[in-house]
Amino acid sequence: MSSKNHTIIGSSYNYLQEVIGGTDMEPIKRVRVVDSVSEKLIEAISDGMFEMGAKLPPEHELSKTLQVSRNALREAVRQLETMGIVTVRHGDGTYVNRVSGNSLVTRALQFFKLGGRTLTDLVEAREAIEVTAAMLAAERAGEEEARALCELVRKMGELLDSPKEYVEKDFAFHVMVVEASQNEVLVELFSTIQDILMVQLRKIMELYGVTGESYEYHRKIVSAIAGKDSRAAGKAMRDHFRKVAKPYVDQIVNNPHSNSGGEGLT
Repeated sequence: MSSKNHTIIGSSYNYLQEVIGGTDMEPIKRVRVVDSVSEKLIEAISDGMFEMGAKLPPEHELSKTLQVSRNALREAVRQLETMGIVTVRHGDGTYVNRVSGNSLVTRALQFFKLGGRTLTDLVEAREAIEVTAAMLAAERAGEEEARALCELVRKMGELLDSPKEYVEKDFAFHVMVVEASQNEVLVELFSTIQDILMVQLRKIMELYGVTGESYEYHRKIVSAIAGKDSRAAGKAMRDHFRKVAKPYVDQIVNNPHSNSGGEGLT
């Protein structure tokens, strides 16, 4: 190699080191093996590789195709089941649910592609929308709406040990509070994030089992709305986000290998 070429390569290497060592380039994001497998399965379903209602290949075959352990595959399938994308029939197999490719499957795929900052942004956006919605709901909700909210929370209390069923009521509660605000702009803003919100709720509840802690704040929120106490409703909703939702999202962001079933990162 000529001295000239050596100088060029050396200069390029030094420049690259300066860029990497500075703030011009973000570090490569570490991803759980399980989340990577989930993403690949969702992409395959979204792309039509597995039709709705179809049975997924046997575990040993799928794990070999994806080149991952069976433990990682089982955990990924469990995530998809929690999201409502597949149904596991023990002794039979795993089947793709009949969900629209433009709704839950697509939103789930988007969720796995979100960075930590975006996940935090989502919680902050929800707080901005739902604190105001709770305050307005306390002022505007009728007796029928208040009773419906109380009934939802009562059912949530019966499902503390069933995260998959609990999260459905949790989601319905937040939708109902926003609708009870009778503010069309808030309703429209919330509708733009509600699909991906459902995916986020399912992931948090399944991974961290926060149903009990979440339930207590929902009780405070509905009590304030039923009591027409706007200030208390807003405070309870804000506390719910800052003391439950955001801390658990922070755990996902800062500790991506939590509950990874023994699998590492990619």
